[in-house]
Amino acid sequence: MKVIMLNKLNQLSENFKTSIGLVTLTIIIFFIFFLLNIFYGPDKNSELKIAEQKKVLKEANELISTLPRGVLTFYESTKGQRLSSEEYKIVCNNTKIITQRAIMGANITDSNAFNLYTANGGTTGKYSVIWDKSKNKCFAKFTVKPLEGSSNSVTVQGEALGFLKTSIDTRVYFIKNF
Repeated sequence: MKVIMLNKLNQLSENFKTSIGLVTLTIIIFFIFFLLNIFYGPDKNSELKIAEQKKVLKEANELISTLPRGVLTFYESTKGQRLSSEEYKIVCNNTKIITQRAIMGANITDSNAFNLYTANGGTTGKYSVIWDKSKNKCFAKFTVKPLEGSSNSVTVQGEALGFLKTSIDTRVYFIKNF
């Protein structure tokens, strides 16, 4: 029986055998992608997650819009308004910019950063503002760009204690890095 089947397969034309191989390969590829889609397909809860993120962002924007323009601090100060712990967290999570004043203030306490900053004309590279859940504090970080022809850069980071609310956004106003 096996011999008869093998003889019949050998009698088929080469083009027909190639076509059957191609069809089989195509079916296998579709089957593999079908299985991948089942196990690694789109997240079923992605719409809920996006809706939740939009809700949180809307609430944060509403809170930030109620804050007065000017300096916002997390410590006792005669300048500006003191933020509550929740306001501090919300402002931190929605702040992406570090002011020139904060960069200069942080650089003064870091002599390597100060020297590089003044030598390269006051330019910085990457910066970030991140809420640290474990410490319940806001941290700002920036990199002072290296001089042309050099790869020596300096990264300065510290606790963001003050923010500046403008009519457009909020910015880190004071970085404690000592």
